[in-house]
Amino acid sequence: MKRFLFALSSLAFFACTQQKQDNQPISGTWRGTIALNDSTHLPFNFKWTSEDSSYTMTILNGQEQIKTDQIKTEGDSLVIHLPVFANYFKVHKGAERMDGYYINPDAKGYRLPFNAMARDSTRFKVKEKNCCDINKKWAVKFSPGTEEEYPAIGYFEQQGTHVEGTFMTETGDYRYLQGVLSGDQLQLSTFDGAHLFYFKGTIESGQKINGRFFSGRSWQEPWVAYRDDDFQLRNADSLTYLKEGYETISFSLPDTEGKTVSLDDPRFAGKPVIVQIMGSWCPNCMDESRHLREVHKQYNAEGLEIVALTFERAQNKETALKRASKMKADLQLPYPVLMAGYTREDKAEEALPMLNHVMSYPTAIYLDKDHKVVSIHTGYSGPGTPVYDKYSAENKLLVERLVYGRSETVQENENL
Repeated sequence: MKRFLFALSSLAFFACTQQKQDNQPISGTWRGTIALNDSTHLPFNFKWTSEDSSYTMTILNGQEQIKTDQIKTEGDSLVIHLPVFANYFKVHKGAERMDGYYINPDAKGYRLPFNAMARDSTRFKVKEKNCCDINKKWAVKFSPGTEEEYPAIGYFEQQGTHVEGTFMTETGDYRYLQGVLSGDQLQLSTFDGAHLFYFKGTIESGQKINGRFFSGRSWQEPWVAYRDDDFQLRNADSLTYLKEGYETISFSLPDTEGKTVSLDDPRFAGKPVIVQIMGSWCPNCMDESRHLREVHKQYNAEGLEIVALTFERAQNKETALKRASKMKADLQLPYPVLMAGYTREDKAEEALPMLNHVMSYPTAIYLDKDHKVVSIHTGYSGPGTPVYDKYSAENKLLVERLVYGRSETVQENENL
């Protein structure tokens, strides 16, 4: 009898252990979908790694990889915190399936249904051979024919039915898009941890695209594109400028540790300064911050200073400080981040009244050693665009002009 009871208890223990093992999400490529609404679901892929009770999730968008190991177990659920941004997943874990919600804690009731299936690297289904070649450059209008109309450039790289690319606007780009061209139907999506972008379009005679853009849980707008290799956006260095009578900017704001920082502080005296207008919620700000981190690493010893003015969109001051501190830590920013705004009601124009306007986050203001404004760059064309390398090279020349002086920069440029 004792042997029978021991065998029974051993079997029960084995069954429980096996069930726990089966509930561990398997390692490999998964396909996740976030329901933007009842009829629109945004797909994306991620790699999942399970090692004992430790997990890693790597979100995949074309050439982009976003990795997080900030994953905690709560009973039979997982809470997956995403880098830089405040948003997170809460899901019921299974060996080959996850079900739960994608949550934005800074927006009331923002809980979008999420599910994922293992062993699926498909983003969109391909039903037929592509209709045509959509490579290269397109002139785009979002919300065409309305007061909200704005221009963009569409860049697509197509190999068969697989398509990657982005849309570049005057205020920034839509980062790494990935999708397919099935027949005459174009589908592209990206998920960077906070932003949900989904583009649909119908190709007409290989020369025009009629489409619709979905963002987050509620926003959508039409867009139209035409082939045009000569189309250009306005110069990003001409959109924001100083009002008449001003030569510089000024600020006196607390950093993330509560210490007040001013442009008049001794640390900035006689040094060129880059002032970054940004927010932790902004994907292009994340890209620019990574770029400026490397600029700081290369030129800080030569005298260059960088300071960020962050305008948060949190519910209160305490939450805004947490968001900014998380961003600074996750991006490993070596320069100070100052709290310029805490909620959506705080405007950059009010904090910096000497500017005609601030039409984009990010905006970078370049000051010489006398703190006179040399250049103001609106928006940021990040590594998901084909102009990124050119911009980075030009930005390096501008920084060296500030640090070393014009003659040395010009001479170095002539020697390239």
